[in-house]
Amino acid sequence: MALPRIAPGGETPRDVLALACDDVTRETLRQVAVQLGWPLNRVRDGGLVAAIAHLQANPAPAVLLVDVSDSEDVLAGMDALAEVCEPHTRVVAIGATNDVRLYRELIGLGVSDYLVKPVSAEVLAEALSEAEARERPGGPKSATCRTIAVVGARGGVGATAVATSLGWAAAHERHTRTVLLDLDLQFGAAALALDVEPGRGLRELLANPARIDSLLIGSALASVGDKFRVLAAEEPLETELSLRGDGLEALLAALAQDNQTVVLDVPRRLDALGRAALARADVAVIVTDLSLPGMRDSHRLLGLLGHLRTGETLVVANRIGGVAGEVPQAEFERGAGRKLDAMLIHDAKIAAAAAEQARPLLAAAGQAAPLGAELRRLAGRALGGAEAKAPAAAGSWLQKILGK
Repeated sequence: MALPRIAPGGETPRDVLALACDDVTRETLRQVAVQLGWPLNRVRDGGLVAAIAHLQANPAPAVLLVDVSDSEDVLAGMDALAEVCEPHTRVVAIGATNDVRLYRELIGLGVSDYLVKPVSAEVLAEALSEAEARERPGGPKSATCRTIAVVGARGGVGATAVATSLGWAAAHERHTRTVLLDLDLQFGAAALALDVEPGRGLRELLANPARIDSLLIGSALASVGDKFRVLAAEEPLETELSLRGDGLEALLAALAQDNQTVVLDVPRRLDALGRAALARADVAVIVTDLSLPGMRDSHRLLGLLGHLRTGETLVVANRIGGVAGEVPQAEFERGAGRKLDAMLIHDAKIAAAAAEQARPLLAAAGQAAPLGAELRRLAGRALGGAEAKAPAAAGSWLQKILGK
């Protein structure tokens, strides 16, 4: 494979910095730099430590290749690197460890690629060119990201359960890269419901939109699967939080670069962050029970959303049959001022299984339960397109590969 070359009259090359710990890799990088039209003085000696020291005193480049083979704790080193990188820097890592788990963890942190030494000039050129193309204005853009905001009409109606099920459906049944973002930074339960430890940095991301970049986002994400990740926090209760909507706007824009679906679990208190989430979302989902307070507050939320947004809004009745003194459906719809879009029955056995196994309701419901069928119908409405389908029975290894 020939090395890609700068087209005559093409764009001025973007700023790049490449650091390698060994002579062989540096020489290969110099060959690539000549082919790509990058200055040779941007290829330097060093690894993670040198990269961090350089960026502490100089602006971060658009594309950074860093040799991590000098670091005893690569992930901790990448966290430190994220602190000195600027927004939109694309990082390509190179190292001596051929470890699939390390590769996945680095990709999960937001690294564009991880290459194992020895690396040919062709492979290096391809990785750096792809990283540069993703950063260059007018270059390849990610597919449109669909944002879904889920809010409870009152406490305890199961909004988080619905949000986790929608995220799970997007990742596992639509096979899209999905982030579940819990905006209740002190009492949020999304990470707990999925049995993952919240990552670090969500508050900092929301409070400092100018510092948002893929590495900082990656360090804050917790993985639930290959395509499903959670962005959550457990801020101290003594801390007074006051976050503006512009941080969320910047974070959603950054998440849209690498994901096709973002599900927002919005706290009911509706501070500036919550209102920004509802205004920004492509689809808003109000979750309620069939109680009188649920009817009243669904009506109030619908009025608020009518002022905040013009996109689609869905109203979901949850835990039907599980609340004493339920309002009949027809009366509820008259009081709320619109029809219900989904009716999720209360299934104590499925709810208990979901809690015990730390799985979303949709995953615990399986393929035959009425609750699972209605959740999939709701996911089809919220995610757009066809109704989400239950996973097919396991087939051969070849079928699984072809299915991907």
